[in-house]
Amino acid sequence: MPKIDTKDPRLTFAQIKITVDTTEIFAKSISYGDSMDFADVEGNQQMSAGTTAGVYKADEASIELYLEEYAALLDAFKDNFYRTTFKVTVAYEYQLAGITGGKMKADELVACRWTKRAANDQSGADGLTRSLSFKPLYIKAGGHNPLPGAAMPQGAQ
Repeated sequence: MPKIDTKDPRLTFAQIKITVDTTEIFAKSISYGDSMDFADVEGNQQMSAGTTAGVYKADEASIELYLEEYAALLDAFKDNFYRTTFKVTVAYEYQLAGITGGKMKADELVACRWTKRAANDQSGADGLTRSLSFKPLYIKAGGHNPLPGAAMPQGAQ
């Protein structure tokens, strides 16, 4: 059972800093994930004999940007939007009552490429946004690679 903690509040989306390469992005939302696909090792028995080592996969990720930040992103990628690889860093820091210097953690989405961009404008008071999808090669969660060093491909960061 979690304890009640009124001095150290939980992180909020406002405490996340999203960086695409070296440009900090003001985003409405971001979503990403990864997984390990295992397969059963089957033979002439009623039960599988085990599993394979599996194949690591990063999921397609998405980010929703306000129109002004989207325009700046387009200017940065120019005519190579779908060809340029980039890194996305999602950093979050615990801050107490406006005091900075808390513990910083970051997830790095490595060797990303844009896969889709979409607009869905509608009436109302909300700011206009653009949705973008991208595919990372792998994700370093909290600074840790998804696999041990020997299992990572040559050239992995």
